[in-house]
Amino acid sequence: MTEEPVAKIDRIIGEGINFKFSDYISRGFEIFQKDMGSFIGFTVIYFVLSMVISFIPIVGNIANQLVVSPALIVGLYLFANKLDKGERPEFGTFFKGFDFVGQLVLAALVMGIILGISMIPFGFAIWNSGLVEWYMDVVQNPGTPPPPIPIADIPWWSLLLLLPTIFLAVAYAWTNLFIVFYRMEFWPAMEASRRLITKNWVIFFAFSFVTGLIMMLGIILLCVGILATFPAAMCMAYAAFADVTKLNEETSEGDGIERHLIS
Repeated sequence: MTEEPVAKIDRIIGEGINFKFSDYISRGFEIFQKDMGSFIGFTVIYFVLSMVISFIPIVGNIANQLVVSPALIVGLYLFANKLDKGERPEFGTFFKGFDFVGQLVLAALVMGIILGISMIPFGFAIWNSGLVEWYMDVVQNPGTPPPPIPIADIPWWSLLLLLPTIFLAVAYAWTNLFIVFYRMEFWPAMEASRRLITKNWVIFFAFSFVTGLIMMLGIILLCVGILATFPAAMCMAYAAFADVTKLNEETSEGDGIERHLIS
C-alpha cells in the first residue's frame, strides 16, 4: 500500500535529511541535457507568454503571477520527472501544470498574503526612500528598462526586517511540487514544504542562492544564456525535491508513482 504523503514526510523528518548539495546540481544538469532542445524551446514560450500576458492592463501581472507562471513552471517539473524516470515525455507535458491550476492559484494567493504581511515592517521603514515608487514604476511599465534602484536612500538596518520574508519564501519553495507530485491541497502542501525545509533551512537557502546565481549567469551571457540556465536550475530544484522526498521510491517498490502524477 502506498504511504500517505503526511506520514511519509514524518518518516523522512524522523530519519533525518541528507541533503546532497553537489549531487543535485550535477543531476539537474544531467536531466536538462537529456532533452535540451525541448527545455530551451519551452523556456522561450514561457518568457514570451509571460511577457505578453504582463502587458495586459491591470490584470496582466496578477494573472501571470497567480496562474500562468506557476502552472508553466510546474509543467517543467513534470517534464523533468519523466526524463528522470527514463521516459520520453511529449512536449505537451510542459503544459500539464494547468491541470492543477486551482490549488496552485490558492497556494500563490495564500503565500502572497503571508509574505506580504511579513514585509509590512520593512515597508514602513523604507516608505520615504523612493523604493515603493520604483517598484510601482517597474510593475506598471514591464516593457521598459527599470530606473536605477534608489539604494542610497534605503536605511541599511531596514534590510534586517526582510529576514522573516526571506525565511518564509525559502520555507514554502516546495509547495507547488507537493501539490503536483503528491496531489496535496495547497495548505497541506505549504506545511509539508515548511516542515521539511526548516529542518535544514540554511543549506536549502544556500542551494536556492546557488541555483539563482546559475540563472543570473545566463542573464550575464548576453541574456541568451538564460534560455539554458533557467530550465537547468529548475531541474536542479526538482532533483533536490525528488531525492529528499524519495519521490520515485514507490516505483522500485512496485506501487507506481502514477497515483501522484498525471499520466
